[in-house]
Amino acid sequence: MPQMTLTLSDEINDFLSSFARRNGITKAEAMRRALALLAIADREKQKGLSIGLVRENEEHELAAVGRVTGIFNEPR
Repeated sequence: MPQMTLTLSDEINDFLSSFARRNGITKAEAMRRALALLAIADREKQKGLSIGLVRENEEHELAAVGRVTGIFNEPR
């Protein structure tokens, strides 16, 4: 399996450590999940879609409450 060395800001490293601890996973697994999410976002963007935030109500209906932006450079 290929390996990579990353230099992280203290803020990102602290978040990654906290996220991994809360979810009972390693920092490496947290990074793999983050990269998997980036791959999904990229694939869906190529289809003309975007990543959104939804809220589920008590009837299990979903309502869009926001869109995730800033992941990709937008065309000028």
